[in-house]
Amino acid sequence: MSLIKCSECGKEISDKATSCPNCGCPVQQTVTTEPIVQSPPQKKKGHGCLVPIVILFLVFVALGVAVSQGVKDMEENPEKYDDSITAKYIDISSKDSKNIDNILKECGIEKLNTFEHDKLLDNAHSEGETGYRLSISDSVDNIILYLDANKNVYSISYNTYDLYAGGKAVAKIQDYTFTTSEASNLMIQCEEKVKEILKSPSTAKFPSMLDWGFSKEKNIAKVYGYVDSQNGFGAEIRSEFWFTIDTDTNTIQSFIFDGQELIQ
Repeated sequence: MSLIKCSECGKEISDKATSCPNCGCPVQQTVTTEPIVQSPPQKKKGHGCLVPIVILFLVFVALGVAVSQGVKDMEENPEKYDDSITAKYIDISSKDSKNIDNILKECGIEKLNTFEHDKLLDNAHSEGETGYRLSISDSVDNIILYLDANKNVYSISYNTYDLYAGGKAVAKIQDYTFTTSEASNLMIQCEEKVKEILKSPSTAKFPSMLDWGFSKEKNIAKVYGYVDSQNGFGAEIRSEFWFTIDTDTNTIQSFIFDGQELIQ
């Protein structure tokens, strides 16, 4: 406590008094405040490489668990992961399906459109044998597969041609079939040859590919077609033609036009 002078009478009074005891004048209280000093912000302690290492560790753990579960699932459910051609269509062991797949591939068959059991073909050669009709496209749909009682391939044929017989592949499906591109090229080649002998080639009208006939045995292709064109009198007539072509050398071996052989 300290003494101060009254602002009214000048007497000394206590600085704690609310009024002067001599004259009754109120004493104003002086409030002092101390400045607030803020402490500087503390820097957060860094973790360095710890966080990335922990995250990387967790990622590897997750991958390890996923791979382990995948391997376990493959062992318990192998049919889910079997990429066999045959296993997609018939109930057969993985070993047997792979054996059939390998033989199909030897015969040039790697993809199938259909694979259907035909009971009318069963037991054709032996008891317990099963027969199937296969197709690889809309136009190649007469492939016959026989499996014996032990699910081994007995034979594979296309139309009248053997692809697999006597325990071995003897031909490929490509030996007897055309791709769309191959058929188109043969059509163009035959049309150009036919125009060479027409009286009025500019009037020639050939049918669409669906109305042409194609057959193939190994490297020998046979092509049938017809053409509508004007003759020397301006009348439109239809003529039929046959070609026999060696596809290895692209040589026309036979050209029959309206029943007449033109290749001598």
